[in-house]
Amino acid sequence: MKIAIYYPWLHLKSGAERTILETVKRSKHKYTIFTNHYDRNGTYPEFKNLKVVQLKKVPVRRNIFSVAKAAFIIASQKIYLKGFSLFLVHSEGIGDLILIRNNKIPTICFCHTPLRPVFDEQYKNIARSKRSFFSKIIYKILDIFFRIADRYLWKKYKYIFFNSKESLRRAKNGGLINKKTEFGVLHPGVDWENVKPTWWYEKYFLVPGRIMWTKNIELAIKSFLLFEKHKNDRGFKLVIAGQVDNKSTEYFDKLKSLIGKGKNITFIKNPSDSRMVNLYASCYAVLATSFNEDWGITPIEANAYGKPVLAVDSGGFKESQINGKTGFLLANNPKIFSSKMLLLAGKTNTTRRMGRYARLNSEKYSWRNFITKLDKFQLP
Repeated sequence: MKIAIYYPWLHLKSGAERTILETVKRSKHKYTIFTNHYDRNGTYPEFKNLKVVQLKKVPVRRNIFSVAKAAFIIASQKIYLKGFSLFLVHSEGIGDLILIRNNKIPTICFCHTPLRPVFDEQYKNIARSKRSFFSKIIYKILDIFFRIADRYLWKKYKYIFFNSKESLRRAKNGGLINKKTEFGVLHPGVDWENVKPTWWYEKYFLVPGRIMWTKNIELAIKSFLLFEKHKNDRGFKLVIAGQVDNKSTEYFDKLKSLIGKGKNITFIKNPSDSRMVNLYASCYAVLATSFNEDWGITPIEANAYGKPVLAVDSGGFKESQINGKTGFLLANNPKIFSSKMLLLAGKTNTTRRMGRYARLNSEKYSWRNFITKLDKFQLP
């Protein structure tokens, strides 16, 4: 079967890009990827070996006017879909607008999340609190527009895959799901079969993944600084490793200012894949601090390497991590996080036991199973 995939931007090493990449690499079907913004150097290099069609370019910044401009371009975009049997839209909200002019062949959706500034209450409250009075008015207008647009456009999908129960919850609460909607949850996974745990636990906590404001990395820094005050005679460090794109440079500078003269906190900006493998393989434990994460692949990657995870008790983390088994699900509070860091630092046997359980947990989420289920899908 020939399938067209659409995603507005391939420019980062995020979970959405990873899901698209693994789908096209592993599927028995023939895929062509259509996108409005393709950054060969910013995203996974394997995309260079796949068929990617660059459409009219859209901005990637998340300010109100950039989003409005991107929405207009996507809504007016016509894709040549002749010869394709299926149209698969990977959506984080704004991508749904592609259906306005491209709905003549059967279309399904892989929803990473409904548009977060509209349908994720935690995200919305934080984002609006940072805006001026005028910006809040524009924000409200766009909120109303996207709610109406998505409720109309989602009726055009024959089926909707959600990456998590959290994304499904947002869709239901936002009125995007009705009695006629066909849907299911399909968790993206990890390549755990090719990960060989070292069972080695060096004295550093790792914060992996993109360095951007939704990842709430302040929590990791503040937690470690408290940890240091109480017990750091064993020489523990905090390593924050991830991609920093242009729109996140200001946030990155803010994080560096939080550290002050702290010598035991290290940033590794835009690490290579091989560097990340080594960091995962040797770390003591992983911190997952995002607020209300859609799904979250990094905790499962940590599990595959046999590492316990200290995660915020919300969003997709609640689905993939098991409190007291694979690590801990915790309130978004530095004191609570630091207390569990102290516990693990003082009890290596507990860390190892949780690491072994974490490894078993990762085996529930494989790309192989993900692709098998996707390839077997039949339109209702």
